[in-house]
Amino acid sequence: MKISITKVPQADELTKVISTVEAVFNDSKSDQQIADYVGFTDRQGRYYRLAAEILGLLENDNNNASLTRLGEELIVLDENNRLRKIRTILRENELFNRILKYIENKDSGVNRVELALFLSDNIEGADSTISRRLFTIINWLIYSSLVKLDIRDLPEGEKETVYKFNDQLDDIDFLEPNSFNDSIYPANYTNEELDIKETHMQVISLLRKREQEKILVPEFQRNQVWKQQQKSRFIESLILNIPVPPFYISQDLDGNMIIVDGLQRSTAIFEFLANDYSLVGLEALPLLNGKSYSDLDKDIKARIEDRELLLYILKPTVPMSIVYDIFNRINSNGTPLTRQEIRNCIYIGTSTRLLAELADENTFRRAIDYGIPALRMKDREAVLRFIAFTLYDYETDYKGDLDDFLGKTMRRINRMTNIEIVTLKNKFLRVMSKTYDFFGTNNFRLPIGNSRGRINIALMEVVTVFFDQKPDDYLESNRDSIIDNYYNNLLSDNEFIDSVRISTGSERNVKKRFSKTFDILNNN
Repeated sequence: MKISITKVPQADELTKVISTVEAVFNDSKSDQQIADYVGFTDRQGRYYRLAAEILGLLENDNNNASLTRLGEELIVLDENNRLRKIRTILRENELFNRILKYIENKDSGVNRVELALFLSDNIEGADSTISRRLFTIINWLIYSSLVKLDIRDLPEGEKETVYKFNDQLDDIDFLEPNSFNDSIYPANYTNEELDIKETHMQVISLLRKREQEKILVPEFQRNQVWKQQQKSRFIESLILNIPVPPFYISQDLDGNMIIVDGLQRSTAIFEFLANDYSLVGLEALPLLNGKSYSDLDKDIKARIEDRELLLYILKPTVPMSIVYDIFNRINSNGTPLTRQEIRNCIYIGTSTRLLAELADENTFRRAIDYGIPALRMKDREAVLRFIAFTLYDYETDYKGDLDDFLGKTMRRINRMTNIEIVTLKNKFLRVMSKTYDFFGTNNFRLPIGNSRGRINIALMEVVTVFFDQKPDDYLESNRDSIIDNYYNNLLSDNEFIDSVRISTGSERNVKKRFSKTFDILNNN
């Protein structure tokens, strides 16, 4: 059934659609008032108001616009969460949902002509009108990052620009109505006093901690490096006793200090005291330009070494959900961190090394047909979820908090013996090899239409645990029935599909998908 052209927006800039909602929120009700608020012509004001109505953000009665419940939910959010909310709205909109599924089914992407033809088949309206609306649709998809640009090879060495489904987005990149209730953001703070210690530490003491390897550097932050002048100006601030931002530290049970916020400042200190760079670009103390630490007078050295830094230390008793929340609130790299990136900071040790190693194994990369990007550590989280549900029982040990569950798993791995680690590696590689043997390049993928679909981590979770618990002789003797039950029964079970697509971390859905997997695949 074709979609009416009235349901297709003609407002090119999605940011200005949001501004239109802001205008109505601020009592600009008519098209002219909206146009005046945002800086449109009267005609543009109408286009953008209609676009906001198509998204369900506004409703209109005789040129008198008002916010819907969805519009009220959007307008109170900050910019980052507004974008997450817009992605969610677009994904659920009938038109954009069809478009996204179409693009997702095309592994090589679609060009502008192919997309225009698809729209003509799905929108009821004149081709010339649909062609004009195509520009708006593409702009919205690119701005929301639901679709990304790519290059496709053509015969005779030519290339063309295509649009591809952005498979790097995760649950954290969307904002469902209950996201703030079910998510770790914001964390579930209680009235209990948090064990966060405020302390002062001299620069020289911080250096000793580092030499004793009691200060650990989160892996994903290592490439975020200050330029020499930035480091120099920070050292100048220490010398001048100018206030500097506090350092936030997460402390583990062994007393190790993981720098949550302040990595570049601490690196500037450590490298300068090691004579790794000389001071440049100083304005308040220009006579120090060109000097390294060893070139400084004794009193200047003493000012740096004796300078006290303010540290906020998050003790191990602080709940992990709180640590996650604090980390994202104060981390200054500007990009919201994924949960696995945060875990990789908090649980540095055997677990982080193991996850990196297993995620890089050829057996794993082949088993997923390279379908889980290493970007933002999504591949490592997939590995961790397998390990977690093989070390713990989903029925008795999982309590509905996936972040706590995965954090507990990384703590346990950090205390494992070498023999236990080797056993874990072999277990993982066996399962990855065996599932690929059964399902090939469709392994762990949730089909969409005629497409094999993308890797679904929740699906991977249950299938791998099933294979882990079955010996090779059982799997081989029941190969045909397992494969048949998997494709024809498990992947056609609506309750199972819901459990791997919606609220995948809820206790109810975790238990449902595991029980269904074992019931259906065991049916020989």
